[in-house]
Amino acid sequence: MNKTRDGIFPHEGLLRPASRMRIFTAAALGTIAWGLAHAAPAAISDGEVRVGLLADMSSIYANISGRGSETAARMAIEDAGSEVAGRPIRLIVADHGNDVVRAVETARRWLDEEGVDVIADVVASPAALAVQELNRTRGAVVFYNGVMTSDLTGSACAPTGIHWMYDGYAFTTAIGRDLTQRGARSWYLVTVDNAFGLNVQAELAKVIRANGGHVLGAARHALGQEQLFAQLRQAAQSGADAIALINAGDDMIRAVRQSYDLLTVSKGQTVLAAVATTLNDVHLMKPQLAQGLKLAHAFYWNRDPETRAWSERFRARTGTMPNDMQAGVYSALTHYFKAVAAGGSDKGSVVVAKMRELPIRDPIVRNARLREDGRMVHDTYLMEVKKPAEITIPWDYLRILRTIPAEEAFKPMAEGGCPLVTH
Repeated sequence: MNKTRDGIFPHEGLLRPASRMRIFTAAALGTIAWGLAHAAPAAISDGEVRVGLLADMSSIYANISGRGSETAARMAIEDAGSEVAGRPIRLIVADHGNDVVRAVETARRWLDEEGVDVIADVVASPAALAVQELNRTRGAVVFYNGVMTSDLTGSACAPTGIHWMYDGYAFTTAIGRDLTQRGARSWYLVTVDNAFGLNVQAELAKVIRANGGHVLGAARHALGQEQLFAQLRQAAQSGADAIALINAGDDMIRAVRQSYDLLTVSKGQTVLAAVATTLNDVHLMKPQLAQGLKLAHAFYWNRDPETRAWSERFRARTGTMPNDMQAGVYSALTHYFKAVAAGGSDKGSVVVAKMRELPIRDPIVRNARLREDGRMVHDTYLMEVKKPAEITIPWDYLRILRTIPAEEAFKPMAEGGCPLVTH
């Protein structure tokens, strides 16, 4: 049909204004109805679910995060069918290099410019706390898997910030309480001088004292410091029953290796415990030097048939068995995809609400649930490095001394100080 010179269809002039309004309204309602009929897929922003993996690929935590975390993320995406709620899943990977500024800049670009819906890993407490603050008003879901500070679900908690795997309170509880109760009454602490170290040192000291032990002293070291023997010798000379290493990654590996030169440690007279370790660390240290080391983990590959089956899949791709941080990336994203599918939306607040409703069940965690403060609670394990002669299967370096149930392992929510929680 052709328009007149004035741009009006010829028949429009024959219609009364009220008739034209009814036609317009009917057409508009028809358009809205069509939109509502197709609204479910539109609830996925930008037509796809965008996952940002913010890991350490090149610095001191690369061995415990890095490509292993990327492999775990890809496995979660593949096991979800590479799509959720009828929309494809896209993975974006970035290296923060254990640099807080780079971590924040990457997260800001992802959230403000690239439409990333969920961020995973964010290894290291300083980077995690900074990203938590950045995202507070943006509302994307952010999973923290390799982070020890409990402030993420305490004073610095956020509506869509989820602390999924590692936790300083849980691991210090497993180490400080159980080892103190087993006879290690006096302790000396060797601590990395950053947010993670200071937070966990305070938590561990509380646990030790609450269980009848006492802290003789503490020595700090800089992040990435090559020589730690002076601090370790100071700890050994204190006469403490136990020396706690409150560091991680290369720092912790160096500390364990250098502590072997302390006769009381190498002869087993002094308990050596590390609050933040991974299976990869033990592999690098070698059981000969690490034997007897006490540690806490959230996952162990050889725990049961389900963990073994998933871990063998991981090993086929990487050549290594997964640590609990890497396994946590898989677990977190798997539950996220289930929540997006169930809620039909990738909006952060909607997804987190659905994540709390759905049972958490996967090959990685046991006895798990997501609390209102953003802490995912789960069973944790007090473990010890085996002697070389006791290792009969490749990568089976550890034995479980005790399983700590979820509700016993984690700080009670009422004591966490999260302002989002109403009691």
